[in-house]
Amino acid sequence: MPGFMLKKIVLGNFSKGPVDPKMADAIDFMVDRLESLNQSELASRLTLNCQNSYVEPHKIKEVAVTIIDVFDQSALSLEAKEEMYKLYPNARRAHLKTGGNFPYLCRSAEVNLYIQIHLRQFHGTRYAAISPDMVRAEELEVQESHLSSNQESEDDQ
Repeated sequence: MPGFMLKKIVLGNFSKGPVDPKMADAIDFMVDRLESLNQSELASRLTLNCQNSYVEPHKIKEVAVTIIDVFDQSALSLEAKEEMYKLYPNARRAHLKTGGNFPYLCRSAEVNLYIQIHLRQFHGTRYAAISPDMVRAEELEVQESHLSSNQESEDDQ
């Protein structure tokens, strides 16, 4: 399929209508990145994205899982999200009020905090992402208070 058709398919999944400035910046960034891909790169990424694949949840039930989800519009259907929740009933859930398809770009502080909270359980183990002495408790407290203030400001909007 020609590159312009593939780009049209991808762009069709982006939010339409008014969005907050951070989400608009994230969409603009992704459109720029999309424009930098040639036809074969885009085709291979779409092929990987559309492959029917399945992780057998019973084989990873001992693995800690955190699902980060948004409450606003995203490319994932409600049915797909509900199926994921059923397959991973013991997963922690991290919910963001907004974030669209790119919460890691437009709500990076909140996403990073959720990732840090998820990784805390591994501190001091062989699975730790970094040496425990590299993270101070004060840093985590500052990040948690920052998340609280961001959520309060979203509530005010």
